[in-house]
Amino acid sequence: MFILGIAIATVTSFVASAALYAIPAVSATVARTSTPRPGLSIVVQMLSVLVRSLITACLVAGILIAADWRGALPGLLLGLALSVLPLTLLMGGVVHENTALSAAAIHLVDWVIKLALIGTILGLFV
Repeated sequence: MFILGIAIATVTSFVASAALYAIPAVSATVARTSTPRPGLSIVVQMLSVLVRSLITACLVAGILIAADWRGALPGLLLGLALSVLPLTLLMGGVVHENTALSAAAIHLVDWVIKLALIGTILGLFV
């Protein structure tokens, strides 16, 4: 049953991410502060987002199962706790690679939403 949860969590987090980046102020900030990778099509970029969501959903499911945590609340709390990982990675980008703070903040919000959704959904399926 958790495989269905992984699929639902993956697609839901992808849709939530697309909705976030479709907000005009968000898309304008990202466009202003980021440099697109030349030669990488939109299809490849979207598949990359989907694969990252799938990998994340598998990780969260594995932790929930290993810890024997069940339910939306434990899943949500796990997702929020795991948000520290993208925070540390994005901090490194800001400090060492001159990533714009505004862009890093948007990406962090994206990951917090994804992890919270993935954890909540998977908590219902494990």
